[in-house]
Amino acid sequence: MELVFPTLKLQASFSSTSPFPPNLWKGTHCTMSSSATNLPVEGKWYDKWMWYEKNTSKEEKALLRKLDFIILTFGCLTFFTKFLDLQAFQNAYVSGMKEDVGMVGNDLQYTTGVFQAGYCAAMIPSNILLTRVRPSILIPAFEIIWGILTLLTAYVKDVKHVYIIRFFSGIFECVTYPGVIYCIGCWYKKSEISRRLSLFYVAGPLGTMFAGYFQSACYTNLNGVNGLAGWRWLFIVCGCITLPVAIFGALVFPNRPDSNHPSWILTADQIVLARRRVNEGGSEAPKVKLNKQAFAKIFKTWHWFAFVALYYVFNQSMITNGSPFSLYLKAHPDVYSISQINNYPTGQSALSVVAALVGCYWADASGKPWLPSIAICVCMSFGSICMAVWNIPVGLKFFAFYIAGLGGALNPLFMSWASQVTFKSAEERAVTIASMNAIGQALLAGLNIVTFPTPNAPRFHFGWFWVMGNNFAQVGLVVIIMLLHNREKRQEMLIDGSSENDVEQVKVDDLKKDDY
Repeated sequence: MELVFPTLKLQASFSSTSPFPPNLWKGTHCTMSSSATNLPVEGKWYDKWMWYEKNTSKEEKALLRKLDFIILTFGCLTFFTKFLDLQAFQNAYVSGMKEDVGMVGNDLQYTTGVFQAGYCAAMIPSNILLTRVRPSILIPAFEIIWGILTLLTAYVKDVKHVYIIRFFSGIFECVTYPGVIYCIGCWYKKSEISRRLSLFYVAGPLGTMFAGYFQSACYTNLNGVNGLAGWRWLFIVCGCITLPVAIFGALVFPNRPDSNHPSWILTADQIVLARRRVNEGGSEAPKVKLNKQAFAKIFKTWHWFAFVALYYVFNQSMITNGSPFSLYLKAHPDVYSISQINNYPTGQSALSVVAALVGCYWADASGKPWLPSIAICVCMSFGSICMAVWNIPVGLKFFAFYIAGLGGALNPLFMSWASQVTFKSAEERAVTIASMNAIGQALLAGLNIVTFPTPNAPRFHFGWFWVMGNNFAQVGLVVIIMLLHNREKRQEMLIDGSSENDVEQVKVDDLKKDDY
């Protein structure tokens, strides 16, 4: 007689005194809850692509729905507003801001550098502050100041005003992205992070897309209204969108689960369940104590060095940096109109949205984040080769610009991969994520002036070869991290004193002891 389980088969014999006759069991599938047997439950191939993992209890689904609402809704909205403003600045530059403010030469790159200087200088301190101040207070407060600075950009008179506003905009923007990623790592299990980060991230490309459409609408419908140019109205609209988002975040965004008051929306039972779920996933309670011992422990492993290096080459390998597509279109005013200059680059963002969703779901479903990472890196490498050659048909050049949008998916993939590798240490996770963002963006700010100087647009001789080289380096680093992480997982299994076969044998032995 044979008992058939989802993951193993057991041979069992029954005596004549057994209360269960053999014919009752023949061909019968016996089901058990995974919590009772600790058995991995196989399902259909598409089960791994579902938003909620298979066999998630009703209580967990109710908790996850609330977490998705209070974390992802605000996270997506605030990330949307950030990219809306960032892209609005690029669109404003090619839609009249350059002439009205008197920007010349590399002023566009310098203002970007000033923004990145404030952003990177405040990155790690703000994340340390995030461990001392409630996220429900700090992140919305920074969002409010960001919104005010966006509104002020509409009234700049010369390039000096632009420099000042962009510097402080960088300071007050820096906490949102790593802060929300850190909070996602605090509240969700390791296997749930990538798909949440994908949804959080795609709000950025959507903001980039809408900025193009907003600029086209403002230029067409509001240009000259109340004596303001269309690009100035764009910043007013963006600021008016940002401020209500900040107020919403102050009302719903949670604190860390270890705090005394994690969230007024979650019940006491749900808070207990959330803490238990994260602890069962192998994470330490997210009480961050950044002292000398914590930093020494962080820098003893390969994690920090490998992921910071990976994020650096990722930032340098993006064809979208410095808006070369917009500058390419602007260099041909006889071919492309103002609306086309603003709208055509939105295709890159649209591709980023699709790639991020598919790539992060693929990473969660397979448990192998390197698979989608490699696929995207190869595509980006091909696009960078096309741009380095340059003298290619216009259609292929557009294809290379658009395929660069796939690189947007690497942002959440690399961040979620780093979160998973450092999942056992809240200190390491906070420092690693903040360092990736700060160092990657800081070096990008300085090198962008060299790689994509505005006066050389649209033919960046050195820039395209630089991007190509970093794409090749990116592929190599993904492979290296994959090998290091796999070796680390094997070592952890040996330290635990069991292999996968040992674990399965224990499960079988336990089942044989049960009385059916």
